[in-house]
Amino acid sequence: MKKILAVTSFVLLAFACGEPAEEATTTTDADVVTTDVVIEDVVPFEIPADIATNPEAILLAATDAVLAVQSASYQIQFEGYVFEEDTTNINVTGEVTLQKGPTTEEALISVSYVSTFGEDVVSGQVVTDGTNVFFMDTEALEFQFGTLDMGGDRLMRNAPQGAVVVEYLITTEPFGSELNAAGYEILEQEEIEGDLCHVVAVQMPPYTSTWWIDAETYLPRANQMSVQSPDGLAGMLFKVTYAGLSTDIQPDPSVFQLECPEGYSSQEYVGAVAEGSVAPLWTLPTPDGGSISLEDLRGKVVIMDFWATWCAPCREVMPGLQELHETYGDELVVIGVNTWEQEDPAAFMAENGYTYPIVIQGDEVAAEYFVEGIPTFYVIAQDGTVAFHAVGADPANEEALAEILETLLGQ
Repeated sequence: MKKILAVTSFVLLAFACGEPAEEATTTTDADVVTTDVVIEDVVPFEIPADIATNPEAILLAATDAVLAVQSASYQIQFEGYVFEEDTTNINVTGEVTLQKGPTTEEALISVSYVSTFGEDVVSGQVVTDGTNVFFMDTEALEFQFGTLDMGGDRLMRNAPQGAVVVEYLITTEPFGSELNAAGYEILEQEEIEGDLCHVVAVQMPPYTSTWWIDAETYLPRANQMSVQSPDGLAGMLFKVTYAGLSTDIQPDPSVFQLECPEGYSSQEYVGAVAEGSVAPLWTLPTPDGGSISLEDLRGKVVIMDFWATWCAPCREVMPGLQELHETYGDELVVIGVNTWEQEDPAAFMAENGYTYPIVIQGDEVAAEYFVEGIPTFYVIAQDGTVAFHAVGADPANEEALAEILETLLGQ
């Protein structure tokens, strides 16, 4: 399992960095809660006559087609490889059922899979009912469960990369990142299961994402992702085909529920300090020999950013944090909690012109806040409670952060 997780971590390098931390465990079972489905009215996109040569029009048509889908099921056929010194082949087969929820985070997902990484084989099932998440490792006979508000969404990382077509679950602008990408390239049309598809390669540095879009329904039929490290010495390429795609379904609620089988060990996953709970207090040194205490900041809104200089996604979000620091002034305290560090964080801040405060030696605090990947963000409200938590350099996190700050600061 560790090798498969390592591959997944590399693919997500642009969004978060880090090694898994220890998990809190119990032997109790979780309650299963189902959610209502949001139905949206979609205004049809007027398809132009030259759409076969117009990548933006293809993606806009795919946007409307995907927004109109409330539920989908398909079989995944994943082929790819990862290279770092040696090249290792990866193959995955499985079945997926998806259903929109009130929000993207509350979507209903069921993934069962068998993954082959070189000579290693793992299999399992990952399910979420929009409130709880369940993971069953059928090789290790292990069952884990958790709630979304306690970081249980991280159990979804056990699903093979690319298995979940998240575009089906996004209620607005499912192809927003692609439509705002650096560039497009139209490739020669190809068939998927006998159906003609437009093929659009989207440049999203450091990734190239290629979509096969059905020329009749405009639904995605396959996706290929390629990425490599800046030095070119490590990378990954994979293509996932969504076979037997069906969108005319009404999944039974039991599809999104999972119980611990007899003979399996059971663990509750805790991956975050719950929103609404009191944030654990800490006092950490600053690079100049001083210190900062979270308790002393009571009455102000605090953004804690767990980061390290070597982490590319951490560097990606820092200009935005600097802008928040400059915009809100004394009402908001932005603090970089340096953790898992290998270099000189103070020198890095100075070289890049970042002026918000940082604290160092944050490894123990990171563990207390269940940090498994960086950047990890916590927003602490004026009363000392956790108001927001997110992981990774994801534009959706930036939007959610802006919304919570507007609520807390009244601006």
